[in-house]
Amino acid sequence: MLKKLLSRNKPSSERQLDCPSQLLVGDMLSLKYRDSLPLALREQSLEVIKVGTYEFASGSSKEVVLKDAHNQLYFMGIEREDGKLSLCFARKIARQQLLTFIDEDSFAQLWSQNWPELIVENPPSELTDWLSPRYQQSIKEQEAYYYDRDCQGEDLAAAEDGEELRIHECEGSNDHYGLGVEIYEDGTTEIFLQVYCAVDVIEQMWPRNSADSHGD
Repeated sequence: MLKKLLSRNKPSSERQLDCPSQLLVGDMLSLKYRDSLPLALREQSLEVIKVGTYEFASGSSKEVVLKDAHNQLYFMGIEREDGKLSLCFARKIARQQLLTFIDEDSFAQLWSQNWPELIVENPPSELTDWLSPRYQQSIKEQEAYYYDRDCQGEDLAAAEDGEELRIHECEGSNDHYGLGVEIYEDGTTEIFLQVYCAVDVIEQMWPRNSADSHGD
């Protein structure tokens, strides 16, 4: 009987992860070798170091920040549309780096009345599998709020801790790639190279209390 009671009272190390939307800080995941993934992510194990939420007029989506063994950061958006889950892996780059392979005047058109096409020319080799040859702007000045926490299941109507931002997005020459630009109230601008993948690129997920033993 005592053994049964102790088993019932085991801590969260017994947490089961069946869906990426359940990931919390400290959890880990491994990715399969898939052509749909950038080379840097294939067969990699990544640690969740941060969880956040984007709120849009149409709903909200969770984002986790992932760190690899070399301390490179990646962002994984978890999106649900028509009941189907998908993933958006992103890598943040500096504006100065973006402008080495996308024309500055074309990029500035994102803020104009036009819906520009962006052409990628001579990108650095480490970014080639994060990039489409061309992009077309698809979203302009979308209003959103970012919360520095997991807001799943929460009514955000009364929340006051969200950071307001505006989002511009461009679609690649196919549905696999995207380019996202986020502008915050303080003028901070963040640029993300995006790759969309099916959720089955995830090989396995481990709760934080068992991740260390898995790595040993």
